[in-house]
Amino acid sequence: MEYHRISFIHNDTEYSFTKAINENITGYALISACRAEVVIYMKEHNLKGRYILTGMAKV
Repeated sequence: MEYHRISFIHNDTEYSFTKAINENITGYALISACRAEVVIYMKEHNLKGRYILTGMAKV
């Protein structure tokens, strides 16, 4: 597992969190995994609506 810092914007506020993601995932699958983690984060923090994924990087 590798840790990734994922950042996104929702309603003009930037959010960022760290999540462990399988190191074998690359390319589009990695982007899809990050988007899925953003959706989970938003549900856990009662954020509704659209978001813009602004960044992801290994930590």
